[in-house]
Amino acid sequence: MKKVVFMVSFVLMGCYATNAQDITRFGAKAGLNVSSLGGDANLSYDAKTGFHIGGVLEIPFSDELIIQPEALISYQGSGGFFQDDLNFWYLNVPVMAKYNVWDELYVEAGPYLGLLLSNNVDRNISGTGASFDATNGIDIGLGIGAGYRLDENFYFQARYSAGFINVIENVNSKNRVFAISAVYFL
Repeated sequence: MKKVVFMVSFVLMGCYATNAQDITRFGAKAGLNVSSLGGDANLSYDAKTGFHIGGVLEIPFSDELIIQPEALISYQGSGGFFQDDLNFWYLNVPVMAKYNVWDELYVEAGPYLGLLLSNNVDRNISGTGASFDATNGIDIGLGIGAGYRLDENFYFQARYSAGFINVIENVNSKNRVFAISAVYFL
């Protein structure tokens, strides 16, 4: 996992160095998550409210196209799984391509890598006879969304992200997160 963090950091630094002559900007990002685990209909995966906070880079490639790598600490999970809350803390690293469609309105899409920092999945689920103590340490997925630049420093966005890997091993449990965020560029 250390190799993955190193490689992501290396790529982000490389992107920054190759575009230093452009107006690359750094910003702080925070917002609200509504997450759940997509999976089997016979399991209860209720929505959970959480948050995210971190930093972003804005790397312009043209007037219309901007690449925005981010590093976010995200609290997500599910409000119910056999009546138990599931809590997951991730370091999410999305790399979004933002395209200016009209005035200050952008659409965005891109992959993300999530590194699981901690969770509370360490017990037997009562009455099932199954132990769900094994979680995947990595989440890979895709995010899509839209954003609006209010002025030169403030940017607001809404994004939906869907994971491709089961959070809990051997259980259909993929991350699904809807997020509303505010970004302040320095």
